[in-house]
Amino acid sequence: MFAGPARWYRIASSRSKLTISYNELILATGSKPYLPPIEGLSFSTAGIHTYRTIDDLFAITESAKTAKSAAIVGGGLLGLEAAKAALDLGLETHILEMAYHLMPVQLDPEGGALLKTKIEALGLVVHTGARVTEVVPGDKGGIRGVKIVQGFPGLPAMPMWADDNLLEVDLLICSAGVRPRHELAEGCGLELGRQGGVKVNEYMQSTSDPHIWAIGEVASYNGGMCFQLSAPGYTQAEILAERLANPESKTTFTGADLSTKLKLLGIDVASFGGHSDFWFQRHYMCTDAKIVQNQVYKDACKEIYKKLVFSPDGTRLLGGILVGDISDFPKLTAVAKRLDIGGLAPAELMAGKLPPVDDGGDGTNLGDDDNVCNCHSVKKKVILEAIEQGAHDFGGIKRCTKAGTGCGTCIATGPQPKLLAFTLHRLGVTKGCCPSLPFCANDIEDLAKGRQLKTYEELLENIGYAPAAAPGDKDALGSILDRISGKPKGEGLDHATQLRALHADLWEFVDRVNCNPILLRLAWHDAGTYDKNKAVFPDRGGANGSIIFDPEINHGANNGLNKGVKYLEPFKADYPLVSWADVIQMAGAVAIEHAGGPKVQMRYGRKDVSGPEACPGRTSRGTADNAGLPDAYPNKDGKFACGSADPATHLRNIFYRMGFDDRDIVALSGAHTIGRAFKERSGIVAEGYGEANACPYTQAMPKVCPIRHDGKPGVGMPGGKSWTTKWLKFDNEYFQPHVSAETDPNLLWASTDRALHQDPEFSKYFVLYRDDQNAFFTDFASAMQRLSELGAEWEPAEGIFIDC
Repeated sequence: MFAGPARWYRIASSRSKLTISYNELILATGSKPYLPPIEGLSFSTAGIHTYRTIDDLFAITESAKTAKSAAIVGGGLLGLEAAKAALDLGLETHILEMAYHLMPVQLDPEGGALLKTKIEALGLVVHTGARVTEVVPGDKGGIRGVKIVQGFPGLPAMPMWADDNLLEVDLLICSAGVRPRHELAEGCGLELGRQGGVKVNEYMQSTSDPHIWAIGEVASYNGGMCFQLSAPGYTQAEILAERLANPESKTTFTGADLSTKLKLLGIDVASFGGHSDFWFQRHYMCTDAKIVQNQVYKDACKEIYKKLVFSPDGTRLLGGILVGDISDFPKLTAVAKRLDIGGLAPAELMAGKLPPVDDGGDGTNLGDDDNVCNCHSVKKKVILEAIEQGAHDFGGIKRCTKAGTGCGTCIATGPQPKLLAFTLHRLGVTKGCCPSLPFCANDIEDLAKGRQLKTYEELLENIGYAPAAAPGDKDALGSILDRISGKPKGEGLDHATQLRALHADLWEFVDRVNCNPILLRLAWHDAGTYDKNKAVFPDRGGANGSIIFDPEINHGANNGLNKGVKYLEPFKADYPLVSWADVIQMAGAVAIEHAGGPKVQMRYGRKDVSGPEACPGRTSRGTADNAGLPDAYPNKDGKFACGSADPATHLRNIFYRMGFDDRDIVALSGAHTIGRAFKERSGIVAEGYGEANACPYTQAMPKVCPIRHDGKPGVGMPGGKSWTTKWLKFDNEYFQPHVSAETDPNLLWASTDRALHQDPEFSKYFVLYRDDQNAFFTDFASAMQRLSELGAEWEPAEGIFIDC
């Protein structure tokens, strides 16, 4: 990049170079994970990961499949989140923090100690004052463990491991902070801050070149620290945008709110302050009475720690720390931004008394100029104006003000619901489930879950507007109250009624999550183990729910389907009379019809297998692996798992065993019109999880948009490679020439797909479905219905039919 009178910016990649002239250049290059100078620590080593992007998460998930234990280097915000991820993956997890307590940037020693106690109670092992000196490689690649020494004198001795303080782990996640990505700026001679980043002034303007600006994690304000949270970046972006639009603007950046409120490992933690000085000058750690006055409350039984830090004279709240109970976070954060605490004594504020504020009667205890959303610094009066102008739900408020689009806690546990409920009542707007709680059912359930509310009275007090309550409100919320109190949705309903309610819930879920392909694949794979040559249930396989169990769910062909099972677990819990086999097959039928495909006439009442002992063996169907499910490509020896070297013969071997004919094989293969393959699942494509590993049709904003049949946006999780361009629309695109001709490198076409139009018998039906979508829909619905019933035992014997 050239920073001189002749301004141009050169972009170079492995493929091409591009030179662009500019008048103003904004650097928003963000940050990168910090790699501490530890011997043997390299992200190129198998088993060593960072915790920064969605791709990192996918890589960690893959490594965890062959790991037993993990170490997390860093006990800050991201480190603790990484520890939770490792714990959820079933790994013995160690947290290694060099400071003498956890979250040293946000918490004081007492708060960090309580957090450590609560985290250890969850089964994690926490080592503070621990300095990693070496990553020890494994004998066969990967890592063997890490060597640790005591980082600080005077602390309790660390456990001594068998081999020179060696902690044996086979997965390491480095979360030791970030550093600004300033290489581009440094390369063109821009002045950097003391700790890196582009040095900028109060307008976010480079101190080296008035036509270059920087915002976000790469911007070093006045040469000091780069802010590493989203809220400061949003503020900087708004200030810069105003400056560029109006060069005479006097709006300046003077610091940022670094308040954070998180649920770490299920534990509520918050740190708040009125100004960034609270953290940068370490007021939260200070005990000097000439600088601060501290008020501390501890409840060992309830595991609560609360520390409020005041000015020396006690007239102003500088900030505070909350562990275990953070319900006062929004109100205390607002107080910390005011010039005083309204004449209260510090002890009164600690006891829960709040300065008098004219909140207009909405119950938020926030004035018009107080922030509701700290991420985007959205004031209460801005949200009020948006509601008055027609933003009558959380989505509308997000679109108009951005409030709630950051961390979301101003909605989940903050004041936005009460503000919305009050204002809608004042305006005479009737919405939602009832006048006192004018929100949709899903919003009420989400809010109740986030705040642990179980009763109508708790809902009204925390998120509603009590004066608007009407006699019928509680009755209107009946089913919602049942759900938030833990009562299954289907309790009290007969079997058929539970099935109908389940169908409606699955339809809404699929519409919201865009998970049609994985649910169809799950139904297909549960039923696809059927062997017509075996007569006894459940040995014959088929639609019996066995796929939810290990070892079947971990067969290679079922990679990734545990996600589909997780999707369906809440539905199974809500409708206990419905078997797992029925839940799975109904989900598959809903996925097809929701995507625009045919309605599959389903019979319900399938019995479930008793447990994992009923899972079919990997080689039990006369194939080399995967309990008889089909392969996309032959193995390295040129043969498919059934022993055939020919893909058409392989398909016949698999499907004939289930009782299908050639027409059925082509019709059922047409299910590939929706869905994708992933490197991490089938391994047949190079494309994997996440935006960075997507092809043009599977990006968050795909090349052909929209890809849903109803025109709505969304792709679910980006990544992978699809067979068709609109892979959330069930139609006959799979059979069209632009797919089967294999002229588009961004579409998947495997050897078994190719066999369908090259084999003389298969090709007759391939051409039929290419030219006649109705014929495809009719044949597919028939074959799918039969597939969904393979191997099943029924109760009652005739099954149950519902009108959905």
